[in-house]
Amino acid sequence: MTQLDGQTLERSPVVVIVDDEEMVTSSLGAFLEWETDYKVETFLSPADALNVLRDRPADIVIADFLMPEMNGLQFLARVKDLYPDVPRILLTGYADKEHAIKAINEIGLFHYFEKPWDNEAIKLVIQNGLENKTVKSALEQKLHELDHVLLQRDALTEQNEIFHQELLLARQVQQSMLPSCLPNTPDVVFSAEYEPALGIGGDFYDIQPLSDGRIALLVADMTGHGVQAALSTVLLKIGFAPCANTSAGPVEILNNLNAVLYQGLPKELPSSIFAAAAVAVIDPANSTVHIANAGLPQPLLLKREKGEVERITVSGMILGIFDDTTYVPSDEAELRIDTGDFLLIYSDGLAEAVNEQNELYEIGSIRTTMLAHAELEGSEILKQLVTSVRSYARKGHEWDDLTVLGIDFSKRDG
Repeated sequence: MTQLDGQTLERSPVVVIVDDEEMVTSSLGAFLEWETDYKVETFLSPADALNVLRDRPADIVIADFLMPEMNGLQFLARVKDLYPDVPRILLTGYADKEHAIKAINEIGLFHYFEKPWDNEAIKLVIQNGLENKTVKSALEQKLHELDHVLLQRDALTEQNEIFHQELLLARQVQQSMLPSCLPNTPDVVFSAEYEPALGIGGDFYDIQPLSDGRIALLVADMTGHGVQAALSTVLLKIGFAPCANTSAGPVEILNNLNAVLYQGLPKELPSSIFAAAAVAVIDPANSTVHIANAGLPQPLLLKREKGEVERITVSGMILGIFDDTTYVPSDEAELRIDTGDFLLIYSDGLAEAVNEQNELYEIGSIRTTMLAHAELEGSEILKQLVTSVRSYARKGHEWDDLTVLGIDFSKRDG
């Protein structure tokens, strides 16, 4: 049995590899069979692979770009027609990289690798693809069950209990998509506070390792809150996961997320799915952070040595409204990081709390709280911010989902 995101599959995942070079299929197949419990099926002919796939589905499909009968994009497009939810990965040479990038949007390519590939990297991408497929299937099942509950309202007491159970299941699924632990290093320490408005919410955050020791951080806020917004966050997970171990920058990551949100995935999700988001890419080796912002409140940088809080004035269009031909990318800011700096990225649930005088808890209040507790570690600063805004808000304030994520920078060279 295989464990994925808390769910147990009764069989080993099936990985199909198609390449007209036997050396490729045998070497990659042997590596996966040795390093994983996947069942690997290899084909030298895309036509032969399609004949088998029509009768026997796979969990993930990997194909070469240049093949004599049909190229990899044509083959993977046919796989998509058969099994839309199966992640598809393309192997390509450097000269065909442009085709691979184009295919990400055109046929929903999950990832591509240039030959020669890195075995550990491809293993990680396959694992992410299988996890995303499992999460999506679970969400679609829960949406069907929630629809059934809404259609069976005659027995109100019984239906309320069923809905409560479904809400708990949806919350568990959403929690499984958030990082179970934060990837702290001696130089960079992450901390987060997340409080959904209704026990389940539309805020989302995630952290992915990039190439060359860089780290990408995503904070996002889906339209609305509650079950619909929470289930829609699966699109953010699916859009962000393929960035792992790539050279992507924050603008490129936001553009990819925009394409995923604009297309949508499960049919049951509403057609208009929008999100505000910010991406920070941390480069510990060069003491820099690059930030792109698509509609979230502007991040704040606490300079402990100077006793100042700087506002990072970077902004752009929210995600999911326009396709990639009309979407205008965010600006990108580059920050030089000093010892003791603390970067705060947050959703509007923090900045939009209102007191008894109908005044917002906006940037001025956030700055005051950060400076008042600047001697504390980042995790404690976040707790103080949440405590402060809760005390500030008037009785009966209708809370939005609240997410605050901090990055503490300690040892710095130069």
